[in-house]
Amino acid sequence: MIHTEILSICLNHEHYSKVRRFINRDMFNHEYGMVYTLIEKIHEKYDNKVLTTRDLKVMYTDLYPAVPKATRQNILDRIDELDENSPISDLNYDAIKNFWGRQKAKEIGEKAVDIYTGSDSDISGLRRLVEMLDEQNMVGSETYNLVEEDIEELFTLNGGSGEFTHRLLTMADNVPALDRGHFVILFARPEIGKTTFSSFNASGYIKQGKKVTYWANEEPAVRIKLRIVQSYFNQTKEEIADNIENYKEEYLTKIKPYLTVFDSVGTHIDEINEYARIYKPDVMFVDQLDKVHITGQYNRTDEKLKDVYVRTREIAKRHECLVWAVSQASYEAEGKSIIDYSMLDNSRTGKAGEADLIIGIGRGADNIDLSDPYRCITISKNKLNGWHGSRHARISIQRGVFESDNDT
Repeated sequence: MIHTEILSICLNHEHYSKVRRFINRDMFNHEYGMVYTLIEKIHEKYDNKVLTTRDLKVMYTDLYPAVPKATRQNILDRIDELDENSPISDLNYDAIKNFWGRQKAKEIGEKAVDIYTGSDSDISGLRRLVEMLDEQNMVGSETYNLVEEDIEELFTLNGGSGEFTHRLLTMADNVPALDRGHFVILFARPEIGKTTFSSFNASGYIKQGKKVTYWANEEPAVRIKLRIVQSYFNQTKEEIADNIENYKEEYLTKIKPYLTVFDSVGTHIDEINEYARIYKPDVMFVDQLDKVHITGQYNRTDEKLKDVYVRTREIAKRHECLVWAVSQASYEAEGKSIIDYSMLDNSRTGKAGEADLIIGIGRGADNIDLSDPYRCITISKNKLNGWHGSRHARISIQRGVFESDNDT
């Protein structure tokens, strides 16, 4: 019987440590659940002990001296069923995984019924359960994972230089390279260069051999795709068109395999999550994230947007990809060179609270010549190394690039 096999494995503290994160009392019926509780209590008190059935009987008698005789005997009979020498092998570990999967399927069914009958409205909780089962993410909780790395592993995991380097050198000089799981917000007033900056960075990641997905729900997607291609080659449309044969082979071999662009008007946040889960892009740009749909009841726009940004950050972490969110700046940023995240449209802190890095692009009031290429790049939130400040850069809309004075 699977309950007996699992509990027998748990008698050994080393084996128990391997399965305790995704096994809990609720997975067993009452009598076997009591046996699991006894095992759990003894392991918590006496570390590294290999338990015997006698240990369990002693603990049970000590904890519950006044239970009826029939109840006591039922529990003692369940304890006698255990095998003190049960090993943990690939076979019985797979059996535990299947047991866990059936329990999750049961939870999904119960939660779905509750939502159908109206006694529960937490669709996101149901979604997390389905994702856990689909990904075989065996954890005891829907929302957390135990961090078990030792001190050397912690320094190894946190000491990297970052996988995704910045193409703009003025940023690279001040901000560390980005990593999987990071969430970046880029914002500016209209016609300042948000999409060009995004295309410029997308092409930089493609040059690094990364798979890039771009969700375009504002500008026509074909225009953005062309801008990414221009940025990759650092050429105007006319220059590429005049020498199209010279660029075709490089496009087919060095850009097309790494670039996916979606015309995504009306896209739901769940669709983006599902795409990331299945196709596992290295980097995703969502332009603009504020226009992505989400299901739920919200009293205010900022509450809805906060939920969208929370979900997007979860996508970055869960699917181990770098995510860039493109957003508008509020009217407070009009005519300003330096803009910070308090000027994010429709949310002063709700959206900003989710980001690892926030980049604002500004242009001063004295810069009334629309052909003037100078922009001010401001880092107003930086959880990577804490640097905050502004640097100037030049935009070339015709070539789809940003350049700093030290670019070559």
